[in-house]
Amino acid sequence: MVRGGNFMTNEITNNYIIHGAGGIGCVVAARLADTGRRVSLIARGDHLLALQQNGLQVHGDTDGKWELPAASHARDLVIDENTVILLTMKTDDTFSAVEQHQEIYRDLPIVCFQNGVTNEAWLAERNFHTYGCTVMVGAGITQPGVVRHSGGKILEIGSWPSGVDDLCLRITKDLQLSGMEADVDENIENGKWGKLVRNLSNAYLALTDLSVQEASCLQEDRSFIADVIEETANVTEAAGLFVRSIGKRSLREQIDHLRTDGVWPARPYVTEATRSYPSTWQDLKAKRGSVEVDHFNGAIVRLGEIHGVETPFNRVLRDLCVDAAVRLLGPGTETCDSLRTAVTNTAQGARGGT
Repeated sequence: MVRGGNFMTNEITNNYIIHGAGGIGCVVAARLADTGRRVSLIARGDHLLALQQNGLQVHGDTDGKWELPAASHARDLVIDENTVILLTMKTDDTFSAVEQHQEIYRDLPIVCFQNGVTNEAWLAERNFHTYGCTVMVGAGITQPGVVRHSGGKILEIGSWPSGVDDLCLRITKDLQLSGMEADVDENIENGKWGKLVRNLSNAYLALTDLSVQEASCLQEDRSFIADVIEETANVTEAAGLFVRSIGKRSLREQIDHLRTDGVWPARPYVTEATRSYPSTWQDLKAKRGSVEVDHFNGAIVRLGEIHGVETPFNRVLRDLCVDAAVRLLGPGTETCDSLRTAVTNTAQGARGGT
């Protein structure tokens, strides 16, 4: 990975359109706007109406109010030769959104500020100018037009599937000026697979109603997540994929660490003001009717099917979380024990009940 610093770039001023301006998109938009860059938002529903009428409000690790152009379609925003599209919507919304904008977006660079690898792969297959971003930012909409930035400022940018060009450098420089911890990444696909692995526990947290800070406190929760990652390591190794872990530990080292005995207290101490939840939990809580887990756990299940590796842990998390979303159930419908029972039943079913 190429690490940051003061990049020398051509003197071109980017014009940013944040498409799918939810929690993370609004945090990035607000900070980029503070650098003097032109920033516009694409949103929908009550959130769009609030952005148009009252402006964008962000609190938490980013704080303030911004009056930014907001619309439901890019045709109502300023487009020029220096326009950069930042996709920040959920993956299931990417395909129809890009198709509706393909005449505008065809010749523009598109950067996926999204989890998983589905978005970049889909865009690249259709010959869009595709870039990826590994996002380590926690944020969510608390009410229309209002976003809470709960933590994290790490963003890593690269050409898809690998490489770094001048646009990557310009975007990274803008993000650094905005106060984000931004870097360029010469192998963004490897990095995004690493983030995908981290997102595999989102479904577990949503189904058991755990916050990010408290997910690793109890041994039973850590043990379940370790089993999910071990299954994933088996699959990705069979597929010959290089997964660059987030942090200093490899996947196998993460598994051993999570299986350490005892209770791990949350550090720093968690309060209602600092407690945060993954986007999957937020989707169930808001009863949105869909979740992204098929692009996380489901990606592991499909790789397992291709390479003959059983994936009952990821399959159960995907299936039960999707079912909870469709049935408009909130977080907390399962426990660690109920999920382990479901995994056992799924594994036995895959072996014909033996």
